[in-house]
Amino acid sequence: MVTFSTEKMNLMEAYRRAGYENPELLIGELLETNDLLRTAATAPANKGFYNETLRAVKLGAGKVTKINGGIPDISSKTDKVSDPVISFEGASYVDIRIFDGVEDLDATRNSEDAMNLAGFSNSWNDVLLRGTPKDAAGYTGLMARRAKKSDAQVIDMAGTDNLTSAYLIEWGNIGTRLLYAKHSTPGISSVDMGKVKVDAQDGSGKYWAFERDYKIYFGLSVRTENSLWRIANIDITGTPTKALLENIIKIKNKLPSKGRTGFLYCNSDVKSLIEILTLDTATNVRTVEIENYGPVTRFGNIPIMTMDAIDSDEAQVV
Repeated sequence: MVTFSTEKMNLMEAYRRAGYENPELLIGELLETNDLLRTAATAPANKGFYNETLRAVKLGAGKVTKINGGIPDISSKTDKVSDPVISFEGASYVDIRIFDGVEDLDATRNSEDAMNLAGFSNSWNDVLLRGTPKDAAGYTGLMARRAKKSDAQVIDMAGTDNLTSAYLIEWGNIGTRLLYAKHSTPGISSVDMGKVKVDAQDGSGKYWAFERDYKIYFGLSVRTENSLWRIANIDITGTPTKALLENIIKIKNKLPSKGRTGFLYCNSDVKSLIEILTLDTATNVRTVEIENYGPVTRFGNIPIMTMDAIDSDEAQVV
């Protein structure tokens, strides 16, 4: 359970936000900045709160036959993988006495809820990236799935300081999917709990507050291992070289559908590095519109999406 910052809204902050007129617009804009949640393929878990996937380990092979000759047996080998679906939640509390001093109660409260939604979305990204079975109720995040440079789907950029990573993910039924509980709603949901009595942080008693709860059920299913790649040990302060671009091209062509539904997720530092390296139009970069979300940089037809939960001071992947 995540509870938002212990810093509660104060009266000065409430006055500042009283002119906030369009909560739906701001919430929409904030959600649009969560590129991963917006672009990932989602699917309900097939076993309620966990998902079982049969993954081919060995495929059967046929043979040339001749008239009156036998037909060879074909057999394959599969591996069953089970992934949990976990809940990530947060509660926003605002003291109702604050609203006695503002003109527009709804605008002020909606502003607080929108800001908390942005914080909730960002902290969820952090768990999605760094979660481990020990600290995330059995969930295994992107980093833990691609934790060693000896892993087949990890590309080592050989940096030693000021390190970060990028993840190339191909979404879809034969690739990687975000899971949600079978009878829940995909994505982030919110419920207005109305007026509730809560404990004061200083232990002085209780007070009345408006509560809004946020929740997302999620898990991660990797049907084909080559649908999830990590480019690790990227030195963001070193001299830019095209080795990063070359590696993106190499692993793009190893994706199940050769990148047709692939996205590269990186932080702002790496995105800037890619854009600098591709200033030359011969490197096949163009800016396009994706739905209504504005300009998106593509390299080799792979959209470059921002995920600032990825640090620029990661430990070296060894």
